[in-house]
Amino acid sequence: MHRTSNLIAFGLASIVASAALAQSQPVRMIYSTPGYSDPRQAFNADVLLDRIEFPDGVVVESPQFVFPAEVKQLGYSGTLGCFRTVNGLAASVGLPGCHRLEACDGNAASISINDMKLFPAKLKQTIANNNMNNRTELKANVSFSMTIPLATRVWDSNFEVDERPEIFIFEEQGNSVLKIQACTETGSLLGTPVEIRAVNLVSALPDKIWVGRFTSGGLPASGSYELKYAAVDLTQLGVTSVKWLRITNAGTGGNGSADMKILAVDTSPGPAAQTMTFD
Repeated sequence: MHRTSNLIAFGLASIVASAALAQSQPVRMIYSTPGYSDPRQAFNADVLLDRIEFPDGVVVESPQFVFPAEVKQLGYSGTLGCFRTVNGLAASVGLPGCHRLEACDGNAASISINDMKLFPAKLKQTIANNNMNNRTELKANVSFSMTIPLATRVWDSNFEVDERPEIFIFEEQGNSVLKIQACTETGSLLGTPVEIRAVNLVSALPDKIWVGRFTSGGLPASGSYELKYAAVDLTQLGVTSVKWLRITNAGTGGNGSADMKILAVDTSPGPAAQTMTFD
């Protein structure tokens, strides 16, 4: 059962933490490609993450994944054709096809106020499901920011960096740079920002995850990309629980690319976590 409480932070920190977890054994990502025996042939369909298996034997099935409930406070700085959502045209889970920020209002010649108001709904449709083929794509040399409330509050399973992380961020090709930080509903930042870089992104085990490619014009392309991931423990974020997250690629010093799919899991041991307080 997911619990609710005010977010408890260890305290603000000025440093930026690394997303890398020191794990003696890897997390196992178990996924399926309905209708395709060869996962690399499912690039135009569904690539469904079915469960996550932790080294200590804990298993979280997809119905228990905690997805973003919505996307708020969207910011974007860049040119046309650089921020979009993608999914196989034959996909049954998620928002199929390619949807660009500037086309939301029906006029793809500019990025309007209405585009910025309408695109968050498409982002939410894209990242709030277990189809790894359905994700955001952000091209290089542009920047974005967004605040996402999770569907339920997630608690740390252990108040140390451990082998059962709570946040998973997926990215195609393993070349993105972005920053994630806990925040309040009003946008006040909490805890420690965590930067995710190429060195933090790893291949899924026991089998790599393959997702579809799209052309710059928004059409499905042949072949596939590998989808990698970074695991973040709430201790790295400097909090014991989280409901709101601020995600951005601004100020990371990277090349601007930041493709993304995000989900959380709550494997906390029991209601005792609600009663713990920190000064």
